[in-house]
Amino acid sequence: MTLARPLDAQSGPEPGAGGDCDVGPGSVVVVTGGARGIGGLLAVALARATGCGVELIGRSPLPPANEPADLAGAGDAVAVRRALVARGDGRRPAEIEAETARVLADREIRATLAALREHAAFVAYRSLDVRDTAALAAALDEIRQRRGRLDGIVHAAGVREDKLIRDKTAESFARVFDTKVPPAGVVVDAVGDHGFALLFASVSGTFGNAGQVDYAAANSALDALARHARRSRPHSRVVAIDWGPWAGTGMVSPELVREYERRGIGLIDPEAGVAAALAELGAGAPEPQVVVTCASPEALGA
Repeated sequence: MTLARPLDAQSGPEPGAGGDCDVGPGSVVVVTGGARGIGGLLAVALARATGCGVELIGRSPLPPANEPADLAGAGDAVAVRRALVARGDGRRPAEIEAETARVLADREIRATLAALREHAAFVAYRSLDVRDTAALAAALDEIRQRRGRLDGIVHAAGVREDKLIRDKTAESFARVFDTKVPPAGVVVDAVGDHGFALLFASVSGTFGNAGQVDYAAANSALDALARHARRSRPHSRVVAIDWGPWAGTGMVSPELVREYERRGIGLIDPEAGVAAALAELGAGAPEPQVVVTCASPEALGA
């Protein structure tokens, strides 16, 4: 295992750094969880750096091209919520919150697709729950057949449902674990001997974290899968990146931010994190497991 030096938000490797990355304008790359969050950021950066074609797989339905007129000027969650309440259709607060989240998610998907259209050789999106591994395998096979190749897959799909073990249900554990681990096996099988699989894992799988027994177990399994693939399939490039917490991606609550600050754990700047991922691909992913964090091992293990 390689432990990366703490990332500096003001510096870091340039996108596309490294001389052995063979992704180019003719390449086909699939990104699961790729229309939003870290996956979306990396998809856009990879397309910008290489001009490759990108196929996105996400759980959310493809949103309509345009928003309703009453939401068009609502620039943030507060404004969206206010506009929804103003409709006066009698929805309960929980329904308003769910609709607000959906509106913001749809905006992120539209923004990712628009950015990819500027840089990628092509872009396509399909709505699919990666926990349906048969459907995922069929989708990857269909992409290979339609595009004539499949050069790499970034498995960035993931969910968190943090609770202490005493409050965790088997159903919740399964949702978290099954979004990451069984699909990762499908991904590694699909890339073949000369493709790459980049598995988005977490430092929780290496160091643990309170309230994340399911998330830690899932990410530890991704690390083990990458190490096994390196031994059993030496011609593939399979790497699990154990990310520390990222800033500005929606996966870190304000409560977690305060806890990380207390422990001396910084947040990964999105630009620096994406550059680190591209650098791993550019270097040929020489290690099967890499930790990328803005903290010392002592802080993470405390």
